[in-house]
Amino acid sequence: MIDLKTFEAECRADIPLLTAMQLSFISYDKLTLTMEAPLAPNINNKGTAFGGSIASICLFGGWAVATLAFIDNDIHNTEIVVYKNEMTFERPARGHLTIKARIESEELQPCLARLLANDRKRIRLNIHVDLYHDEDRCATMDGLYVVWLKD
Repeated sequence: MIDLKTFEAECRADIPLLTAMQLSFISYDKLTLTMEAPLAPNINNKGTAFGGSIASICLFGGWAVATLAFIDNDIHNTEIVVYKNEMTFERPARGHLTIKARIESEELQPCLARLLANDRKRIRLNIHVDLYHDEDRCATMDGLYVVWLKD
């Protein structure tokens, strides 16, 4: 069982920017990580969420949901890095941010199989992240991450 609050504390200790952004972990269920962040520490000069904050939160969300998926499958020795991503900013986020990072099961299963077989090659993994204000989707990120087993 994953202790999400412990995972959040570890992430904050390793990545101080998360504390500055006031990013909080809400839930992890069925390969979906939900996080939230207030507008105030992520605001720009237009009174909306800063694009750099949005991009950082989405990139982190991709890494975090992959890490949780591997931990959930008792794989604790992975390295995960973003290889490339595509951000789409659909509309300004004018308030509290909700972030949903998800991995499709059919995307994760071949990756898990290779990791469990002790495959030491780099494996590609697609992850999708949506960022909302209220019920409006404001941004999306499609990220290609690379994962491998640590030596």
